Amino acid sequence: MQVSVEKKEGIHCILNVEIPASEVDQEVSKRIKKIAKTARVDGFRPGKVPAGVIKKKYGEQVRFEVLGDVLPAKYAKAIEDEKLNAAGVEVEIVQNEEGKELKFNVDVELFPEIAIEKLDTIEVKKPVVELGEKEHEKMIANLRKQLATWNEVDREVKEEDKVTIDFVGRVDGEVFEGGSADASEVTIGSGQMIPGFEEGIVGMKKDQEKTITVTFPEDYQNEELKGKEAEFDIIVKDIKEASLPEIDAEFVEKFGIKGGEEEFYTEIKQNMARELKAATQRKVKSQVFDGLVKAIEVEVPKALVKREIDRAKNDLLKRMGGANAKLKAEDIPDNIFEEKAKHDVKLGLIINAIVDQQKFEADEASIDAMIEEMASVYEDADEVRTHVKKDKKEFDNIKAVVIENKLVDWVCDQAKVEDEKEDFFDLIRNTMPQQPMM
Repeated sequence: MQVSVEKKEGIHCILNVEIPASEVDQEVSKRIKKIAKTARVDGFRPGKVPAGVIKKKYGEQVRFEVLGDVLPAKYAKAIEDEKLNAAGVEVEIVQNEEGKELKFNVDVELFPEIAIEKLDTIEVKKPVVELGEKEHEKMIANLRKQLATWNEVDREVKEEDKVTIDFVGRVDGEVFEGGSADASEVTIGSGQMIPGFEEGIVGMKKDQEKTITVTFPEDYQNEELKGKEAEFDIIVKDIKEASLPEIDAEFVEKFGIKGGEEEFYTEIKQNMARELKAATQRKVKSQVFDGLVKAIEVEVPKALVKREIDRAKNDLLKRMGGANAKLKAEDIPDNIFEEKAKHDVKLGLIINAIVDQQKFEADEASIDAMIEEMASVYEDADEVRTHVKKDKKEFDNIKAVVIENKLVDWVCDQAKVEDEKEDFFDLIRNTMPQQPMM
């Protein structure tokens, strides 16, 4: 096999490969003879069909199969010999004739070499959150609402009421998909609907009809509705107000706390502290990752983007019912996932480059601390510790998070980090995954 580098430019390298004719022709002949032993052809007894007849009938197919076996091994060897870090390959056959050298070109898409720079341009707002008695009392009030009983009332809708409504939404005068519902329950002030929607219901009475105008947020998950003004025709079917339970032994027991009211208050404070730490880490990490993608130039291999798109399609199909779903991956357009796939691939390449260059590792002390933090939430902490350490997938996930956290701290040491005051409940809500409006 002869290999020559035609050109190497950016993340592309084109190899010209030649394989002696004998390597392919001999394998084709070998397979033709094997087929001849069992082939059935009109006019010939089984096993007595001349090789020439078999070759004429099956030769093209056999040669195609041989190339399917030979080419991957040959171009993999060529890539290895040239010491190329391949992300993907495209093969073009230049010459494929019996008795002549097999010639093909391999367009090798390489993993990019990444220069980690401009980290000082990354801006991070680090949440500074007050977590005191006021926040603790609000959390307890929220928990009481979770166990509230709802009683129908005959009055105007107020904040914190639960209403049942029918609504129809229109954009540019046209009813849009997903913008209508019957008998939908909405808790006023919960933020479950887009801004302005719940506020528009306040003051309405049972059986009253009203049209409100609201604007979809610029960061709304549906691209077609971002920033669009919409009208909603609303009918209130019923209005209910909450009757909150007292904080007693029965109430505490419903949250799985056995130590009584004092233990309940202690647990609330500890849980909120854990949530605050996790939410702060999520927000800082998100800003760091977005900042890395914006600051660092990377030529992203198309092969990796395609793999990420295919993975996203398969994940979507699984959520839709897996093998029972009528939709197939090839029916879903790539462009739906392309922008996010490019972002995620670029981020992954940057993270891997930083980890390799800085040699970040998950040290035993950090791993143990994270496992301990996880286990402390559970009643049988020892069982959780043992399980996590034995489960390779979970243990590897913890190691990955430890390394990510070290990377985030390292970037923050070089980035522009400023403290920003934030409400505890806003921080928790804004750092959780977005849910569709309806």
